Amino acid sequence: MFQRNRKSGFTLLELLIVVIIVSILAAVALPRFGRMTRKARSSEAANAIGSLLTAEALYYQEHGVFTATRANLLVDVNETNFTYTLSGASGTGVTATAAGRVVTTTGITVTGVITDTGTRTITTTGV
Repeated sequence: MFQRNRKSGFTLLELLIVVIIVSILAAVALPRFGRMTRKARSSEAANAIGSLLTAEALYYQEHGVFTATRANLLVDVNETNFTYTLSGASGTGVTATAAGRVVTTTGITVTGVITDTGTRTITTTGV
């Protein structure tokens, strides 16, 4: 007698549930992704600081003093995300600092110190 015309597809309620589930997943994943990005960027800076400190150690062995001039170290570091500086160079040590320069690295600072005894320390803040 009566035949229903049944169309295939999703109901509005089913689509709404899917949108809610995807929204919840995105709300959980995006902050975690941001934290992971900051950690990766700080690792990038720590590696570059390590390279600068190694170059400083070599420079010290050749010249007997540390240098605050990066050009003397013959080390090329990628400055896309950080600005690298050398300071406090003397016969006893030097400090290398990486400061964030883009939105994803703002507030991140990585500092490395090497002394004439070969002691190195690298500290990261803002991650």
